[in-house]
Amino acid sequence: MEWWTDGLVGKLLIHVDGPVNFRAYADNHSIVLDLWEAGNARWQTLPIEHDYVRRLRVRQYTPGLARVYLDLKRPARYKTFVKYDPQAVAVLIIPPWMATTKLPPSVAYEKIRVATGRGTTAVHVLRVDPRASDIEIRPVIPGDVGAGKETTSVVATRHDAVAGINGGFFSRSGAPLGMVVIDGELVSAPLPRRSVFAISRNGEPIIRAFEFQGRVETSSNAVLWVSAVNRSPHAGAVAVYTPRYGPLTPALPTAAVVREGFVWRFASGRIMIPARGYVLAVNHGDADMLTRSLTVGERVTIRFGFWPEMDLTSALGGGPRLVKDGRPFIPFGWEWFSSRIFASRAPRTAIGITTYGKLIFVTVDGRSRRNTGMTLDELARLMVSLGAHEAMNLDGGGSATMVVGGRTVNDPSDGAERPVGSALLILRATGTP
Repeated sequence: MEWWTDGLVGKLLIHVDGPVNFRAYADNHSIVLDLWEAGNARWQTLPIEHDYVRRLRVRQYTPGLARVYLDLKRPARYKTFVKYDPQAVAVLIIPPWMATTKLPPSVAYEKIRVATGRGTTAVHVLRVDPRASDIEIRPVIPGDVGAGKETTSVVATRHDAVAGINGGFFSRSGAPLGMVVIDGELVSAPLPRRSVFAISRNGEPIIRAFEFQGRVETSSNAVLWVSAVNRSPHAGAVAVYTPRYGPLTPALPTAAVVREGFVWRFASGRIMIPARGYVLAVNHGDADMLTRSLTVGERVTIRFGFWPEMDLTSALGGGPRLVKDGRPFIPFGWEWFSSRIFASRAPRTAIGITTYGKLIFVTVDGRSRRNTGMTLDELARLMVSLGAHEAMNLDGGGSATMVVGGRTVNDPSDGAERPVGSALLILRATGTP
């Protein structure tokens, strides 16, 4: 380990024996790096002299998995890099006020005040041309792990985003509740009837619901139905935990580890997910489903599909829908949302698509004397007034956040940003200065 400072920026260099898998995530107290397939680490605790970092801790979490903690004095931003010759992982600790960037011409921000049924509220609007060659739109899971939470601003800095908003709903652990596709890879399966914002392979933005169809096929012609990806399984079906989930599964009663297309072993507990494979899991009551259907050494094939069939590069679930064909349309009951979510006045986050395929990102401030927040009906009418032909709701309340040029521009209702389970970022396209 090497630590040094460059002005106000702190730098940590973690030397490894060879190529290593790693994940990083942060909260207001620590920045955490998990490193695996890199040999064993030496346990140590080192004090650090820095405006934002208090100490460094290194722990061997499980055999093959080391965890590095940078304990913070106050919230900070960070970036990670892989270095070669010699192999190392580098971490930069950045004061939040230094994590700024200019907006490209394809992204425009404005703040307006809008009348509501209880007064007025601040509304933050990003207008984005998704077909512009200098940007790309991508959902991101905080820390790149399936069960973790980070603030939207920290996620934006880590990915060098020019702007972004919080994403969809999530569990207490941070696992996304709904569809997530990143770079064409399914990270989390859709929920029935729930609206999804997606971008097709040809760059077309879409808002619609998707039905999930997943199965595991064996060389002995057995078929296991997949009910969840990187989430707990339903009764009578299996869940698939992929490397996108992180290094370890949650504690599982029974599981089959698949490496490079072959069943490698059966296991229980927290299981290391193979870099070129996945883990199949079942509920307590279905323990014999795997052992009855699978054999160690057997070839298996996993198939994920959707209806309607579409080739997607990105997708992020939320809901309910707000606008359809240019008119307010809020089927909250159909999408399994309560009337309380529909009628309550709260901070909100939404995304819309114009007739010409441009995107509108919106956050609404609320829960303060100055800002009333909005009901979903008011939000739908706002999206129509901004030019949305299609629109949907995302997670709101304390999660509602918009980051522009590295700064959080909205007024978080909790007094500080809430860590969230996903974000929708606007990134500079590869090769764009």
